[in-house]
Amino acid sequence: MAAAGGRPPWHYAKHVSAQLDPAADLRVTRRHVRYAQREVLWRESGLERVRKCGRVTVGGSGHVMIRSNAGVAHYAGLTTCGSIWACPVCSGKIRNTRATEISGATAAWDRAGNGVYMITFTAPHDMGMKLRPLISAIADGFRTVISGRAWITLRKRLGIVGTIRAMEVTYGEHGWHPHLHVLVYISGHPDARQLADLTVYVRQRWARFIVNAGYRMPHGQHGVNVIRCASAEEAGQYIAKTQDGQAVGNEMARADLKQGRAGGRTPFEILDDFRWTGDADDLAVWREYERATKGRQAITWSKGLRKILAVTERTDEEIAAEEIGGEDLAVIHGDDWRNIVQVPGLAALILDRIERGGLAAVNELLDRYHVGQAREPWMLRYLE
Repeated sequence: MAAAGGRPPWHYAKHVSAQLDPAADLRVTRRHVRYAQREVLWRESGLERVRKCGRVTVGGSGHVMIRSNAGVAHYAGLTTCGSIWACPVCSGKIRNTRATEISGATAAWDRAGNGVYMITFTAPHDMGMKLRPLISAIADGFRTVISGRAWITLRKRLGIVGTIRAMEVTYGEHGWHPHLHVLVYISGHPDARQLADLTVYVRQRWARFIVNAGYRMPHGQHGVNVIRCASAEEAGQYIAKTQDGQAVGNEMARADLKQGRAGGRTPFEILDDFRWTGDADDLAVWREYERATKGRQAITWSKGLRKILAVTERTDEEIAAEEIGGEDLAVIHGDDWRNIVQVPGLAALILDRIERGGLAAVNELLDRYHVGQAREPWMLRYLE
């Protein structure tokens, strides 16, 4: 969507990461995209914590440290929002961590001779339906499926010890499409009859709830899909897919940034389209998504399962704020940082430069923009 006079809209001119080296590898490219998306949210998000994430400093000094862990540079001393739904940077960190913990726990469960099944729940949806009630219907429907005497009896007979569920949202030609992915952990391995009983039960219970909630009858096969999990890694990736549509785990192994558009766009794809075009309709869709997901859990473990799988509980906020650590490379004065974040793409480019050329390369870059300088870490005590 072009602005008056044929000029590109403001967001196109200001928020495309023109700073990115065309020869950059996938990790660096992904960082630039996430940072550029977050810069849009600093201005456009309806969530105050997202508007501050990665922009506002924390601590008494207000200074920002650049650190390197295994050759990858990152910032320390900045506010994190911990939003798995709305922040492209925090979401990536949280979902990678969740995928790793789920994969590890599932591998141990599998080695002990047990099984894991994956169930996907979807409901009919049409353009114009609001996202918030759709998400509520999906969540309430699953709670209905795993409640009552019939479920308790089936759970005991099959040896079901718990579930991990994750809500995923896409948007396409039929409007919002929230759907639920569930891992079902079973002691031992069910036989064909038991698996059939599980499938029949969840499909019938799910269909009954969705129809009673005022929606059309779910598709007989795709409304509820039950399959055996082929590997522990698949379990982690399946349940903790990022909202940009890519499986997580090993960042370097990720596919191209734009995938799966035939089935609709993920929220971060919608945000990225707005970043490029400034389309007001995309912004309205994004803002509805923010409002509908605020305060909801994206990934939920059933009570007691973490103890069974020996996984320590941590909140999304704790994971996002966790300091990666590593070697201190440089420190940036708080006043200089406030100037840096006014230049689109510069925060990501600083990390590129320090990885490739060290402190001298960073200061050459900062001199070009007249936004201050970075200093040796030992100089921190002189900046107070």
